[in-house]
Parts: sequence; structure tokens; C-alpha cells
Amino acid sequence: MLGTFSNLWPKKWPSKKQWKRLPEVLSKREKIVFSLLITIVIVSFLYLLFALYYANTKEIPTKGGVYREGVVESTQWLTINPLYSIGNDTERDIAEVVFDGLFYYNEEGELMPGLAKDLNTEDHKVFDLHLKEDLYWSDGEKITSEDVKFTVKTILNPDFGSPLRQEWDGVGMEKISKHQIRFTLGQPSAVFPENLTLKIIPKHIFKELSPRDFRYSINNMKPVGSGPYRFKETEKRPSGEIRSITFERNPYYHGLEAFIDEVSFVFFDNEEDVYRAKARGEIDGYAISGNSKEYSFEDIRGTHYYSFDLPRYFSVTFNLESENAIGNKGVRKALTHATDKEAILENVLNGKKGEVVNSPFFAEFYDLPVPENGYHYDIEKGKKILEEEGFENGKRTPEDPFEFTEEMKEESQGEEVRKLQECFIYLREEDEDLYPQGEVTGFFDEGTKEAVNYFQEKYREEILDPHGFTRGTGMVAGSTQKKLNEKCKDLFGKDIFLEVSLTTLEDPLLVKTAKELKEQWERLGVKVEIKEKSFSDIQERTIRERDFEVLLFGTMLSRSANPFPLWHSSKTETPGLNLSGYQNEEADELLEKILHGEKEGEEVVVKLQEMIMEEAPTISLYSPYFKYSVSNKVEGIEERKLANPSDRLSDINRWHINARRILK
Repeated sequence: MLGTFSNLWPKKWPSKKQWKRLPEVLSKREKIVFSLLITIVIVSFLYLLFALYYANTKEIPTKGGVYREGVVESTQWLTINPLYSIGNDTERDIAEVVFDGLFYYNEEGELMPGLAKDLNTEDHKVFDLHLKEDLYWSDGEKITSEDVKFTVKTILNPDFGSPLRQEWDGVGMEKISKHQIRFTLGQPSAVFPENLTLKIIPKHIFKELSPRDFRYSINNMKPVGSGPYRFKETEKRPSGEIRSITFERNPYYHGLEAFIDEVSFVFFDNEEDVYRAKARGEIDGYAISGNSKEYSFEDIRGTHYYSFDLPRYFSVTFNLESENAIGNKGVRKALTHATDKEAILENVLNGKKGEVVNSPFFAEFYDLPVPENGYHYDIEKGKKILEEEGFENGKRTPEDPFEFTEEMKEESQGEEVRKLQECFIYLREEDEDLYPQGEVTGFFDEGTKEAVNYFQEKYREEILDPHGFTRGTGMVAGSTQKKLNEKCKDLFGKDIFLEVSLTTLEDPLLVKTAKELKEQWERLGVKVEIKEKSFSDIQERTIRERDFEVLLFGTMLSRSANPFPLWHSSKTETPGLNLSGYQNEEADELLEKILHGEKEGEEVVVKLQEMIMEEAPTISLYSPYFKYSVSNKVEGIEERKLANPSDRLSDINRWHINARRILK
């Protein structure tokens, strides 16, 4: 058999001359078949070579290239300083590439050392931080604990006006050595390490500046930082506005040296101009928020569309101290049932640019359990609640108006004391000297007693003289009760109308949301007035003075789940963030356990949410998606959960444009 096969193999391979004559021998059909076979052999051979090459090599990033990010902003000045940049997205983005934090969040949401080497604590009250050695600013000066101390002292000094002050209020600080600093808190806090994502500033650059000159120093336009890039140049338009600002690789950077040579931020007047520049390839990236217009950045050729999750959502907050309809829990619950969140997503965000939020803790982001007793859209149920609360034809007339009947004195407490304080606040409209502290606590304190004395002496002919008293007694009884009932009759016996004032920011997305809410709530029979305000008005008056009935606004939470600042009763007054005025002693205890790091399990989180939702102080609405449109030439970007939008740039030193292959 072997001999038979050997006979089939040619004993002599054709000569070169014979090969040349092959086309003359083959027919046309045989020539076609032969050509196809030769092509298949060559392609197969090349495929095999490439397959072997890719199987035995790997791609690694190399240095080179320029990345250009588009931003919508018209300005002649930038404060690229992490002590202030939290209020401006562009400044915060730039600060992210110029400054490094003491710690940073990794892809799993864990705090990792940045400029810091480690952090030690035994009681969550005293924290010892050690800096890495051989750290340098981008101008070559060494980074030490003096820079950390200077940064925090500047934040704590109210003259410098840093918006970070609230986060550091009450924190004590002591320099231990050149590379060690100690922080001391008034009470234990398991979430304090979040503060240490702080990006510090160089003392040698800012130490001679006064508070008046600090924020607008040229050092903020040409920053010296600790991040992967350092300032190179600013290009301006003839009008003086910034056209672009460029940063180059920082040779003193302590971490992985950046692969991309330069990063530029290019400024545009509007999003349409950004879209055109992106389509023409004049910029490489653009951050798209939920309120972006209908420009299809994802459809631009050569573009990748990244999606990031943020602890940011929009909600409605009810002022629980309102004397109008919103002060009624039933009305708040009815409005919650009348809110169709899916319709808001469809009509405001076009259905695909956000997700519904059903938890006051944004449990969806933190992978926490959401209570089952949530309020689902059911307008008929909302109408039934209003009927049960006695509302008819848009108003409710009290059947049994409140009257003072209990004797009250110092240290008394309860609902009647609350009504007394509400009465005094109401009467301040005609006499501002009455009850200057203006608080409704339900506790008869010294301030309440002084208000009673003032009231009695003001109406002495009816209250004091008949009983022979020459001055106020500080007690509420008999003739005092009678006069209070007379003066506050309109307060406690007036009709309550189904009318609400909805305050929001002058922002296209929020205004559109407010109009959708108005339309939905008016189906319930509630009259809605929308008040649009500037950002400064919202911050300085609406929030600071709690001057609102219903507030539609956005909330940016921390990277870890910490509901304490939003719901603890100690945060009901400025600068606290408990805007609704929600107060509950049991809830406070649970919030404090979370703050102090006591492990209570998910049941505590569920219970807290249920307690808060029972009072209906807020309606969580939706979280807009955060999208990032970037040229395909840029690689190394990882989708993940972010602490804030600028966090997408926290690993920009790992991005690359150029690459080469090496043997594995």
C-alpha cells in the first residue's frame, strides 16, 4: 500500500521553464480554478501569519498624541483651584487633570491612596494620615504636610469663602511631622475618609495672598498642581474670552506617567457648535448630560459612546413647615401618587436618557434595597386621599378649628406648644418684635416664655389687669388662651386651598420637568404656580432661608451611601441639607449609627427609608444618564460608577492614542 502511494508522488518537480508554459497547457476554466486555489493558499498563509503574530504578542500603550475636549462656556477667567471648582463643571474637569487627591475612588468604589500613603484610626474620631515621600508639585517644589494643613486651614477660614467649608467644619488638625498630619473630629464618623479625596493646593504659591485676592489670583489661571498634567498655555479670542487652555505631561507626577502628550479644553458658545466641531474631527471628546439637546453625538462616525453612573438625581422637596396645603401629609401623599415618573422620563428625557428613582436614599445607585411600600403612580388613589382629608372643590374648611385649652408653662411640650409657637410666628406679621427666634419646636423654652410675657403685656388690659398682674406671668391659661384664640382664629380656622408654589432653577431640563409636574398635579385638582429662579437666588435665598413651598432641584450625593446630611434633624437649618425640615428621633438614632460606622445591616436602611417615605417629605424623580462621546482613537477609558462627572478624567494618565505590539 505504501508503495502504491509513493508512486503517485512526482519523481521530478517541474522546471522553471515548464512552470512558465503552464498557462499554455491549461484551459480557461482550469486557469480560473488554479488562480482561485493559489489565492486561497496565499490568503490562508497570511491569515496564519497574522493569527500567530496576534496570538503571541500583546498591545501596549505608547506615548504621543493630543486629546481635545469640548466644553460649552464663554468666559475670560477660570478659577482652576479645587477649593472653589466644585461649583463649575469646566473648572472641576480641569482641576481633575491638574491636581491629585489625598485618596481617590477605584472602579469598585473603594478609597485608594493617592498622595497619601495610608490612613489609620482606632475610633473613627482621630485619623492619622501619612503622605508618600518624594512627592513634588509640577514646578518641582516638594509636597509636605504643610501643604495639607494650609489647604484645610484655608477651607475652614470663612473669609476665603470655600464651598467645601461645611464638609470640614469642626475638624481639628495637627501637623505631626513632615509627612504626617492628624485630624480630630468632635464625634466619631465612619464617612470622614471621604473628605480625604480632597485635592490640596501648594502653600508656597498661595501663602502670601489675602482672602480678597485669593480666588482671582493669576495662580488660578496658571495652576501649579500635583496631577498627571501641568499648565502649558491659554489661547484667547480677540474679545478676550478663552478659546482653549492646554496642559502638558507633568514630569514630576508621582504616579503612572501619562501616555498622551497634551490635553486641551476647547471652549464653545453652545452645544450646536460643539456638535459641528466633533463631526469635523476638531475635538475628540464631549461630556453629555441629561439636559443636552437632541444632537446625536453617538451617530458621529469614529465615535465611542461611554456611559457612567453618578450619585445624582432630581427630586421634589416639600417644606414641612408650610402653613398651606403642603403642610398636610395627605396632600403630599396624594401628589406623590399623582406623579407619573415614567411619563416624565418619556416627555422630558425622551425615554432613553435617564432612569426612575424611587428611593430617598437613591438606593438604586448604591445597590441598596428599595422599600416595598413606595408610592406608585395612581391618580385615583391620590384623589381618594384628598377626599379623606376633607378637600372638596379645591379647598378644605376645618370642621372643628383648633383652640387653646391646655395650660402651658416653661418646659411644657407637645402639639399645643407647637400651635402656640405657630401662632406667635403668624402674629409677627403685625408685630415683628414678638417671638424673634421664630422656631416651631414643640418645647416651651425661655424664648417661648419671653414671647408669652410680651403678648400678655401688649394686651394687658384684657389679660393682666383683670387679675391684678403688673407684668407677664409667662404662663398660658384663662384670659391668655382666650386672647390667643381670638388673634389666631384666622390661622387655625382658615380654609386650606389646594394651591402649591413650585420653585425651580432657570434650567431647560428643570423647567421642562416643572411643567410636566404642573400638568400631572393639576389633573388631581391642585393649582400649581411655577417660579423660575437664578442659581444665585436658589442658593442664597431659596435654600439658605428655606424660602420655598415645593422645590424642584438636583442632589449630588457622595460616592458612598451616607444619608445623614440629608435627613438628620440637626441639618434642618442652614448650612444643613435637610431642606424639607424632616425630624424624627428614631430616624436620627439610626442615621447616627450609620454615621458612626455601626454595622446594622440592610434592614436598617429599609426601615429608615420607610420611616421617611411615610411622612412624604420628598418625591424622588429620576437620574439623567451621564454620557461621554469620545473619538475611537482614544483608548483606555473604563465605564464605571463615578463620584462626580469630573471623575471620568481621574485616570486620564492611563488613556492612550498610540500603541505598539510586543511579544507576550
